[in-house]
Amino acid sequence: RGPPPPPMSLEQIGSSPTITFPGQQGEVSLSIPVPDNLNPDELRGTVSLPSFVTGGTVDVVQGSRLISRTPIPTAPNAQIVLPLAGVTVSADAADITLRAYLTVQGICQFEPDNAFTLSGAVVSFTGRESIPQTVAQFLPPILRQLTLVIPDDVKQAEGAAAVDLAAAVVAHYGTASVPVTTVARPRSDLTPPTAPGPLERQIVIDSSAPAGLSLRSGPQGSAYLVVGGPADQLVAQARMLTSNLASIAASSSAVGGPLFDAPQLAPDVQTLADLGIGDQQVVSNTWPSISVGIDQTRLGRPSKNIRIQLIGSYAPAGGDNAVISVRIGRRVIATLPTDSSGTFNSWVDLPDNSVTRFTQLTVTLERGGVNEGCGNGSRSSLSLSSAGEITSDVADPPQPAGLGSVPESLMPWAKLAWTKGDVGDVSRGVEIAAGLQRLSVVPLGLDVVSMADAASSQQPAVLISADGRGLPDLTLPVSSSGGTVTVHAASGSSAQITLTPALRYGSLQATQSGDRTVLVATSTGDGSDLDDLLRWLDDDNRWTSISGDALIKVRDQDPVYVDAAASTPPPSASSGLGTGATIGIIVGVLVAAVVVAGAVILVLRRRRSAAGVADSAPDKR
Repeated sequence: RGPPPPPMSLEQIGSSPTITFPGQQGEVSLSIPVPDNLNPDELRGTVSLPSFVTGGTVDVVQGSRLISRTPIPTAPNAQIVLPLAGVTVSADAADITLRAYLTVQGICQFEPDNAFTLSGAVVSFTGRESIPQTVAQFLPPILRQLTLVIPDDVKQAEGAAAVDLAAAVVAHYGTASVPVTTVARPRSDLTPPTAPGPLERQIVIDSSAPAGLSLRSGPQGSAYLVVGGPADQLVAQARMLTSNLASIAASSSAVGGPLFDAPQLAPDVQTLADLGIGDQQVVSNTWPSISVGIDQTRLGRPSKNIRIQLIGSYAPAGGDNAVISVRIGRRVIATLPTDSSGTFNSWVDLPDNSVTRFTQLTVTLERGGVNEGCGNGSRSSLSLSSAGEITSDVADPPQPAGLGSVPESLMPWAKLAWTKGDVGDVSRGVEIAAGLQRLSVVPLGLDVVSMADAASSQQPAVLISADGRGLPDLTLPVSSSGGTVTVHAASGSSAQITLTPALRYGSLQATQSGDRTVLVATSTGDGSDLDDLLRWLDDDNRWTSISGDALIKVRDQDPVYVDAAASTPPPSASSGLGTGATIGIIVGVLVAAVVVAGAVILVLRRRRSAAGVADSAPDKR
């Protein structure tokens, strides 16, 4: 058996690290994945209470069984420990309900921004995990880290299998955060030199090994997996690990045939259920509220003109001044009237300028005359049906522009290419594929091809050029030549800065080439600058926040997002201080990143097709 695992954050098991209890008597359902031979022990978190809450308890319930009851500490930032011993594990998971009962004093109003929360929640286990004996047992319900071992003279097919496997494993674990790393070993000795840690796995990719998946004995009684097969079969063998066939591979080796995971074209009409949103109901002493997340990766494409059909009910029916509000953030996008029927069925348009990669709608029953005395409010309920439809059109060009529409702008299928194909390029491909997959609950389709094939393809592409050489002719949002950096705006305008010493950076940029999106990972000549940027993105799962047209990381400085498209007026508005001034602001941000590194000589050269030149003030931020 392996060593006992350390406590794990809820993010590692696929849940939010913050648990929010709605209202004075709120409950939250939680599903805890449980690896073989382990048992949940405790759930810990930091307590945050509204000022009017004087205490209370949290019950851990499973079905009709009370597992534990714990008093809530009221000191600021106090820790709470919820015992889980005795929970029943079924189908590799323990499904529990947390119920909070709060005691309150004075006038109070429970709201989503003013609720009882447990932040930084972690779960601990007792026992020691079982060492996998079959291919079907290899991937545990919780995976703390995956290490891919490739030959130091890696071949194209082996690199393709590594990229495909990284994306497939991340997709397999859904919302759970799974780090993926790549290490190189001599082809003559690909055995991992050390045993994996608790709930960690190691996979060797070797085109000279027999075709299929096979378990091998590793250091200190551990086990690792070998993915083998000739070049034309290697990717198919790798895909078997996360396919439905893996669950029936009840032996130490298995051979997969061709897997036909054809990309799916996104339909124009879907339902909330199609997007993974189930029927919802909430009961509250104040204003009941339901959140609905619109994930563009589930829509399967960059979308515009999104309309959502809201079907549901509320109680009590009627009443004075009762309305159903629909918000994106703090912006009210629709208000639905109520009547004596207690039901609603209305279409709501989502403003294009409010739609992001993931857009959260909040539907609230707002009722006047609610008594704010604690415990004295009348109970109201709100429900939402998953049968409501969603319609949308393809956004071309994608919106939001640039990185903000990744990865949906790469769907349903994209090419991935690198310039050298060495261990460094494969490692970068693995990091990028895993990072992009973390942004989507829908498996991404990535084909590793040559740079020439990716350049000539009509499909979206991910291009990796660690040293900035060998890329096809593309207009990137930020480009460099010697000491001159050029920022290209979507309107066609541009600005230049000349720096001494020359600016060195790694970048991740999104551009449009014809009707397709091209994501480019590159640098100004040193691959270590790109590697530094990719490491930064992997820390704290920063992939989820990528936006703008380009992400630039100057050596030894914090990264900078460049949003040229959003900052540039259309060509028709390019007069006075318009285009030149706004691009100058973008340039100023880049300059600010390197001012502390040494002397900077700045020359702004504005080129505009429109007549007129305006002075540009340096950025004061």
